[in-house]
Amino acid sequence: MIQVSECIEKLSSADESERIYAAEDIGYANEASGVPALLARLPIEPSRAVAEAIVASLAQIDSDCVVSGVIEWLDSDDAFVRNQAVEILRKRGGPAITYLERAFRQGRADRRKFVIDVLARLPETSACGIYEAALLDSDLNVVIAAVESLGDFRQRSFQSKIESLVQSEAHPMLLCACLEALAQIGDPNSPAVVRARLGGASQLPGYLLASYMKLLGVAGEPTDVAEIADTIGRDGFEAPALNALTSLRNRYPGLKLPQRVTAPLIAIIRRGEPTFLGYQAVRLLAALMDDNSVFQFVESCLENAEKTIRMGAIQSMREAGGERGNAVIRRAMAAETDSEVLQAAGIRGGA
Repeated sequence: MIQVSECIEKLSSADESERIYAAEDIGYANEASGVPALLARLPIEPSRAVAEAIVASLAQIDSDCVVSGVIEWLDSDDAFVRNQAVEILRKRGGPAITYLERAFRQGRADRRKFVIDVLARLPETSACGIYEAALLDSDLNVVIAAVESLGDFRQRSFQSKIESLVQSEAHPMLLCACLEALAQIGDPNSPAVVRARLGGASQLPGYLLASYMKLLGVAGEPTDVAEIADTIGRDGFEAPALNALTSLRNRYPGLKLPQRVTAPLIAIIRRGEPTFLGYQAVRLLAALMDDNSVFQFVESCLENAEKTIRMGAIQSMREAGGERGNAVIRRAMAAETDSEVLQAAGIRGGA
């Protein structure tokens, strides 16, 4: 039988192995009487191996005194100690919420931020009170952490509160966090709110444009396609714009694109942009293939040196090329040797 009192004494041993065994045995005993000694030892323990054994033991002990003690570590100057506190509290789940709420109310800004970090993996409805307070916090980092966490959980119940933070005078980092969170929540009313507060794509500063494109992609309407299309021409924003157009077309199959996007999409493919960007561009051209010149360009992509472009061209031909497109695919595949491309064309057993 494990004698916790003896193990507590051995936590101060000069022998590292003895301290490790002592910490482990206290955890196996699962007695609250060993918790204060473990809590006191970790901040002064010089050995990482012993420190990890102490943390593992605390995580094993089923007692509220672990939670109340570990919360104090959130104020530590030692990043390792703070991070271990966050992990232990996350593992406790819902039962830790009451303690976290008290810690949030009584703590400094750093502690309040770490409380939100704990909640970032605890989608507990009982944590709503902490989030409501965090969104009104005087410290910007706390507010941003809360917005990011709510976005990760797609907490629609907090959508209007996040939207209320979208103001032209708000800090750029907060605005970025809000747009990202709203994109994750994906409510179709959010794009209109952002436009009303900050303006559309042509008025937004560059640091917000990528997040705004993401929001339009996941929550926009077919009428937003022109606004997304116009962004392709802005330096550095081709990828966010193509992602948004792709997302919008996935949500609204058959959505047509403005003719003016033809040239920039073709230019992306001809420049040999990163593989996925070129693939997206040739796939988006499917929405423009009623124009014979676009059809012919997509046909030429079946001979592109990059196989992902060839695969995208096959998919676009199948989507919008009709019987003519199928005939083009069959002719092109007669000279194709890549097995993945042949598989994309529905041909098995290729070299």
